[in-house]
Amino acid sequence: MKFTKFKYKVSKGAKVYHCGPLYHGKIKGYDTNERTFFKTLMYYCIIIGIWLGIFLSIVLLYLALTLPNIENITNQTRKPSITILDRNGEKISSINDLYGDTINIETLPPHVWQAVIATEDKRFFNHFGVDIRGLLRALYNNIIQNRTAQGGSTITQQLAKNVFLSSERSIKRKIQEVMITLWLEHKFTKSQILSLYLNRVSLVGGKYGISNASEAIFGKSIYDINIAQSAILAGMLKAPTRYNPMNNEELSWARAKVVLSLMREQNYITEEEYNTALSYKYEKDITPDNQIRYFTDYILTSLNSLLSDISTDIIIHTTLDNKIQKTTENITKSYIDSNGEKYNFSQIATIVIDTNGNILAMIGGKDYTKSQFNRTYQMKRQPGSIFKPFVYLTALEKSYKPTDIFEDKLTAIGDWQPRNHDNKYIGKITMADALEKSVNTIPVQIAKSVGLKSIIATARKLGLIDKISNDYSIILGTSETTLLDLTSAYATFANNGYGVIPHAITKITDTNGNIIYERKGSGVGKLISDENVKQMNEMLRKVIQGGTGANANITNQYICGKTGTSQDNKDAWFIGYNPNYIIGIWIGNDNNETMSNSSYGGTIPAKIFKAIMSYIITL
Repeated sequence: MKFTKFKYKVSKGAKVYHCGPLYHGKIKGYDTNERTFFKTLMYYCIIIGIWLGIFLSIVLLYLALTLPNIENITNQTRKPSITILDRNGEKISSINDLYGDTINIETLPPHVWQAVIATEDKRFFNHFGVDIRGLLRALYNNIIQNRTAQGGSTITQQLAKNVFLSSERSIKRKIQEVMITLWLEHKFTKSQILSLYLNRVSLVGGKYGISNASEAIFGKSIYDINIAQSAILAGMLKAPTRYNPMNNEELSWARAKVVLSLMREQNYITEEEYNTALSYKYEKDITPDNQIRYFTDYILTSLNSLLSDISTDIIIHTTLDNKIQKTTENITKSYIDSNGEKYNFSQIATIVIDTNGNILAMIGGKDYTKSQFNRTYQMKRQPGSIFKPFVYLTALEKSYKPTDIFEDKLTAIGDWQPRNHDNKYIGKITMADALEKSVNTIPVQIAKSVGLKSIIATARKLGLIDKISNDYSIILGTSETTLLDLTSAYATFANNGYGVIPHAITKITDTNGNIIYERKGSGVGKLISDENVKQMNEMLRKVIQGGTGANANITNQYICGKTGTSQDNKDAWFIGYNPNYIIGIWIGNDNNETMSNSSYGGTIPAKIFKAIMSYIITL
């Protein structure tokens, strides 16, 4: 404080009064300038305070106006989902079901939400949304450790951030977080807030909700998990990827034991329950079903052309036969695991359809987790001799007969001189025998006779819609196409000459059973005459009985089919069928690397066909 001395000036002769030290202010008539100073100071403080209040009010108003819509929080825990069923009504998968099943803590086993409270916010039921004690404790520990070692956010604050705000670190976001937190605490009960939080936490695969996490990690409903499993899920809240038991079982369990210890300390579980939980062993045999994702991805692609907008939960009824799918997965995996290295192939694709065009099984590659590229319909490769039946069908339509005699000899078209696989010539041979043995020179001779345009027209008629080069080399399968298109084209032979359109969706409904879409029709009419389709089937039957497709033969079964191998053994194909089912198989390498000399359509692909068809005919 400031003290001063001063004297009053008086006229000559007057007495002089000396004033000693004086504190600013009014004291016994002393100078009152100091009082004026304090009045002025108080005035300006009030003015500044008013303006500061106005400024803060404007800021808070702005922050309030820029808040996201917080009235629809209950709706934001559910968005339209797509449930996919197989042909028998069994659930295959849920696509875009980001939020899982909505749960309520009042119906959950108590240990599920108690594990979360114990580790995330032990005073949750006692604070008003912001835990001052927890915040100060976290601040103290962070200062001591000179890093952000602890967070002070409550479950309500986490909910506010997870639902409405980004993870941006800023004063604005933090103020908005507190504002939303207070609103949540005012609007909802503690039980409702905790339920909302558990429906919004993201623990696995970009999906939300603790119920989704339980299904993915343990293969069971959130209502069926035990105390140890609850601790694992609660432990994951700190760092979902790091503490996921599917990624690191040891680290996950170490974190879970911390949670169990907290639950015991806070009297959520007894000593006996604690010890029992410590004996839990994570079951690793429950793994995500990845191969089915090739089919579900295909469903989504097909869905885009059927529905322009999805505003409600929908159920897609598909053609997939889950038993055939599972068997096909197991067989293809077995063959690629046991033969891939030996025959130098790293990828496989398989499609199973019936004569109505229903896609019953789809394998788009060796491992969906490593490559989502679906080789059944996204990959275009040279079909090799798989294309030859379209040449022979054209010949039949031009009045040739399976018994017509040709001569297997050097045949040239300009500078092109195709040779047989073994570089040998047989001599005289029937058209049927030429197809059986996959002779190359005979279809070339037929093409010269019937014309290339006629062959291309036949291929297009049966469903090969990709560009076909106007080049005679296409006769031996040099124009690229897809496995799905080839398989559906062969289905015309199996379907007595009627065209087949492959499809995977039969019906789409909402959750109340109301039909949104339903497939009508199954084909495109008669494409091949009865006589010609009968002759084609007999010729393709001979391929199986004693020709290049002998490995696909099934005793006492009517099986038809054709092998195919592209140039330099880069692709090996087999497409076969009986009167009800058509199966297409391809093996090769994504980088077009040459396979071994013994990798051709009549080896691994034909054997895979036999294994799958042998199972199907028992159903």
